[in-house]
Amino acid sequence: ASAQEIEAWIVTRIGEMVNVAPAAISSDAPFESFGIDSAKAISLMVELENWLNLPDELPLELLFEAEAIRDAAAGIAAAVRDMAARQDSGA
Repeated sequence: ASAQEIEAWIVTRIGEMVNVAPAAISSDAPFESFGIDSAKAISLMVELENWLNLPDELPLELLFEAEAIRDAAAGIAAAVRDMAARQDSGA
């Protein structure tokens, strides 16, 4: 999945979690601005891992330490590419 696809998925899920239309959610906004607590963030990450059909867990820091949704999506996309590359190389 591309960073844009991941970003759109995250925006949609946050919208569902906080009952806000995805169109009203800025990808430049930080996660804290949506009132996403750690339990919701963990749930979001687990759902994302399932959606991406990942063999391993993603580090939660990708969500918590990102400046904005767009940054988190880019970091997650990079982590997914790294994961795929490690799997392809048999590591």
